[in-house]
Amino acid sequence: MDHRMLVRGWRVAVVGLVAVTLLISWPMSPGASAGVRTPSATAVGNTYGGLTSQGMPVFVEMTATRRQVVRMVAAIGLDCTSGSSITVPDKYVRIPVTKAGRLRIAYGPVTFRNDDGTTTDFSARITGALNDSRTLLSGSWRVTLVNHDAAGTVTDTCDSGPRGWKAKQ
Repeated sequence: MDHRMLVRGWRVAVVGLVAVTLLISWPMSPGASAGVRTPSATAVGNTYGGLTSQGMPVFVEMTATRRQVVRMVAAIGLDCTSGSSITVPDKYVRIPVTKAGRLRIAYGPVTFRNDDGTTTDFSARITGALNDSRTLLSGSWRVTLVNHDAAGTVTDTCDSGPRGWKAKQ
């Protein structure tokens, strides 16, 4: 038993010595004294993440000045008049932000021609605003799809309705 205690004590002493050596020498390393920033430190303050009111993910990346959204992505669930439901990804780039921290974008309807001769009209509207401390973005997101047959008759309409969203740093 004395032998086991001696070996265990020796291991604890060596681990302690290595830990103390690393703690003392680490701040003196060239990278630490040169002020090297990690990639995560450069992104702090420009990236926001959160959920829509449907519980779907939303991601927003802004410029350092927060005067433009570089990229904004979300998943949005839509309910259709046919009774079906679909989830679609929605993405925007280069959205201007006012000095007051507000953003707004609307597009559509944009018509896509499908391989089977049918068409789908897409339209969306997004509004949002930064809080006073610039740590939270919130707003409303709406996506609408209208499907037409080859003759142009509406066959189905899918709408998310206005969905709230919040994204924080």
